[in-house]
Amino acid sequence: MMPTPHTTCPSYGSHLQAKQATLRALLNSYLRETGCHDPRHGESCLATSLLDVGEPFCLRLPAGELIGTLRDFSLSGQHRYGAAFYLRDDQGSVVPLDMQDIIQRLLESLSEPAIDNTHELRLWDMRDKINNSFTRMAAHLDDFHHRHGRAATEALDFIAAEQSLYLGHPFHPFPKCSQGAERRAFDGFSPERGARFQLHYLAVRRDLLVEAWLDGPDDGLADSVLEVARQRLGGRHADYLLLPMHPWQAGYLLHQPDIRLLLEDELLVDLGALGPLAYPTSSTRSVWVPETGQGYKLPLQVRITNLIRENTLEQSRRTLDAARLIQHLRGELQSDVFRVVMETGYRTLDPEHPALAGHRAAAFTVIYRPMPSEAQHACVLASLLEPYPGEAEPKLVAAIRHGAGGEVDLERWFAAYLEISLVPILEVLVRTGVSFEAHLQNSLLRLERGWPATLYVRDLEGVSLDREQISRLPAWSSLGIAADSPLLYSPEVAWRRTQYYFFVNHLGGVVNALATHLDVDEGRFWRQAGTCLVRLRELGNPRLAAYAEDLLQADHLPAKANLLSCFRQRGASPLFVDIVNPIKRAG
Repeated sequence: MMPTPHTTCPSYGSHLQAKQATLRALLNSYLRETGCHDPRHGESCLATSLLDVGEPFCLRLPAGELIGTLRDFSLSGQHRYGAAFYLRDDQGSVVPLDMQDIIQRLLESLSEPAIDNTHELRLWDMRDKINNSFTRMAAHLDDFHHRHGRAATEALDFIAAEQSLYLGHPFHPFPKCSQGAERRAFDGFSPERGARFQLHYLAVRRDLLVEAWLDGPDDGLADSVLEVARQRLGGRHADYLLLPMHPWQAGYLLHQPDIRLLLEDELLVDLGALGPLAYPTSSTRSVWVPETGQGYKLPLQVRITNLIRENTLEQSRRTLDAARLIQHLRGELQSDVFRVVMETGYRTLDPEHPALAGHRAAAFTVIYRPMPSEAQHACVLASLLEPYPGEAEPKLVAAIRHGAGGEVDLERWFAAYLEISLVPILEVLVRTGVSFEAHLQNSLLRLERGWPATLYVRDLEGVSLDREQISRLPAWSSLGIAADSPLLYSPEVAWRRTQYYFFVNHLGGVVNALATHLDVDEGRFWRQAGTCLVRLRELGNPRLAAYAEDLLQADHLPAKANLLSCFRQRGASPLFVDIVNPIKRAG
């Protein structure tokens, strides 16, 4: 049921591409988070014969100057680099640097050993995660070439897009890290490997369960799964409810001594792998079952990027609170061009049950996310903006051309894209106070004949509410959302989250992909965004005008500091830094 993983050593081409992507993400994160918005050096720092084609750059580090070339400068910091790097020390000596040297030099500059006694441990941990990500990325790229040659054979659809995000977050130091997966084979569960598998099912005695639903229980289980459960449980069937599990998680958890006791006491009944195939999406731990249309956000005891991917009860309640509000406001929030992928409930083990060690509940919690039929024709943007391995053209551009039956004016296309993304994101915030975590991996795009038709946002745990705006909505008090709900933020923080997740992360990625493809300056597209904001400013709504004016005139926008947050072990409460506002800078 699972693909046989390709396990030979990565080829030189895959190794080189993974190295370039790793260094690009690390350098761009470092520059962004240390306030270096433009590292270009006006005069050549080294003999021209040593440098690649491009503009020279120099980065001052404690050990000397890191020198190389920028092949593409990005207003939002998504620079591309030449292949050669050097270090020039204070005595003028110049030595070439390989990837490990660069990793070490950059990490060493983030803290001073004399004042930080955890320095060496943090250096070791960061190096390990960066190299874990690099190794897995290279292996995924090599597996792609093994399965497809140089070009992908599958049509670009929901699953093909979800399973072809090979490079990941462009501002994360280890976007493909999955620590802990070494405990059991993991490649066969990786979306990048084209994984598909049956889910593992537990029957859980009702008194051991905690659950909450938007409109009553609806776990979307296939008839074949329900039939096996009825046969296995017999007359006890009514005493149990079913809980799907990721098969890797089941293989890890069900052998733990405390869980074995629950199985022996038949508080849990292991039904094994059952039912139709599930496909992991780009987040690895969320899966979709095409036969039933049901999606599940599953816990995995694996550190993916920087966090163990569990579903805590607080996160689950936060998600359902957001779902209740969005359902109540659906007329204000949704339109033909902007939709929300709803989460409809959660089910988990009761952490207060005397038979269960409370810390285990997050390892079993399932969040239910059925996929609307129309959204099954949409593709995750993070993947659309990447080329297929070995190619130069973003998958988005190929999809546009294929849908339109020929070349499309990408500036006109981008103007249309702003109408289904930027405009509703701001208008929804103005009308309701709801801000979505609409970064690239949480956003799905549906095209019609190559043109932007609908933007879908998902993962309601990331929703934030402007406390002042939302409290004025009719029937707010009847929704049952606590006054201290973690969904509620000050207006300033809700606005900052919108600025980062949509304008910096999302729009910055789209602009960079289109500008790089056309080999033009990003400013061309940022000026289009500015023109759209000027129009919104003039519509007469004071709040909308204030948001538009802030985006047009602010010197800086907020950006998540993934490198510093990981280094300082702030994954659950990440740091933010200011970056130069590309909208204003483009003029």
